[in-house]
Amino acid sequence: MHILLLLLAGLLSLPLFAQHSFSQSEIKLVHKVLQEKQPSLSVKQAKERLFENAFLLAQAKLRQPTILHKQSAVGYSTDYHARRFALVLLKSEFNLPDTLPLDGKSFAPYTTSWLSQNLPDYPSNNTYSEPQLARLERIDLTHLVGAPLTLATLMNEQSMQNRYKLHQGDIDLFKSLIAEHRRFNLTLHSLSDKLQKLGLSKQRLLEIAKAELLRPVMLNYFGVLHSMHGEHSDYVEQLQNKITQQHIDNYFKANKDDFKYIAQVNAQAVLFPDRDMASKFYDYAINYSFSQALTQFKLQDLFAQSQGVVKRQKQNSWAEQLVFSLLPEKLSRPVRTPNGEWLIAVTLKRHYAYYQADSETVKYQAKIALTDNLAKAEYAELRAQWLKQNKATL
Repeated sequence: MHILLLLLAGLLSLPLFAQHSFSQSEIKLVHKVLQEKQPSLSVKQAKERLFENAFLLAQAKLRQPTILHKQSAVGYSTDYHARRFALVLLKSEFNLPDTLPLDGKSFAPYTTSWLSQNLPDYPSNNTYSEPQLARLERIDLTHLVGAPLTLATLMNEQSMQNRYKLHQGDIDLFKSLIAEHRRFNLTLHSLSDKLQKLGLSKQRLLEIAKAELLRPVMLNYFGVLHSMHGEHSDYVEQLQNKITQQHIDNYFKANKDDFKYIAQVNAQAVLFPDRDMASKFYDYAINYSFSQALTQFKLQDLFAQSQGVVKRQKQNSWAEQLVFSLLPEKLSRPVRTPNGEWLIAVTLKRHYAYYQADSETVKYQAKIALTDNLAKAEYAELRAQWLKQNKATL
């Protein structure tokens, strides 16, 4: 029932293109660009991705509307990135025309002094007040770029760094930003006949570009794509809260081998005061054996007292930590220890044990895996129902 309500709400806030099928021209554009990174991508897969992106954009409008403007308070606006990606799409199909830069006469009124006079005080919280925005909105830049643009829009789409530079009077930056807008608008205008013949429009291109750009953000939101920092959305946290101890117990029983750890090892190790001696020992041990090298160099095994048995403890020594990390029968090269000595070690055999079913390790790892499975299942259901509602033919 919860999913149905979300779908109904999502349908009311769908982007325009999501309610229709994609043309072959649109699919071709996206397919060409995506193939540059995924050469094996088929046209069918490109079409499926377009529909999935439409679904994700609809969900963004419903669940995370702020990212439609900006993904980060300090970064560029989503529209800024969408225009750039739209040009990438066009470049895959057309030879983009050169656009003539504005002459000095057109830019004559726009100086460092002009910026200082027309920009309000730099907002300490990085957000303009309503009166400040109203003031910026009255400054029209349309005549410079060939399409509606105000100083308010230009400033709001900038990164925090760019905005600060503009407040410092960086007129060259201002001119370059105007040039970017101008290039985009004039490019679309010069290609208008060709785009019309292919059934492409500026609005559709920008919607497709925006959906592709927001795709990883929304996949991360739903928990089917993981960020580098391991951050979870509120949505994923809610899914995780559904997981009970019984779910964890069942997962542990079904995946017990995933919860084993190295409890102890049989190992040998020896320390040297300098690297030269360690290297000689290493060369001998490689050609013969560690035990024979100990005899040849008249040295004592660090683990002789415990008959070579090293158990995992909360405070293992540096040498003990090393032998737990070595693969069995793999002689380590001389390793410098924190106190300046040189260590050579070999792990002969590993002995495994299992974490207790009620341990924090089991709870943590099981919750991550179960949440991941649940997130993928919920996402697949939500996407499938949305595609069905929109009569998408994949």
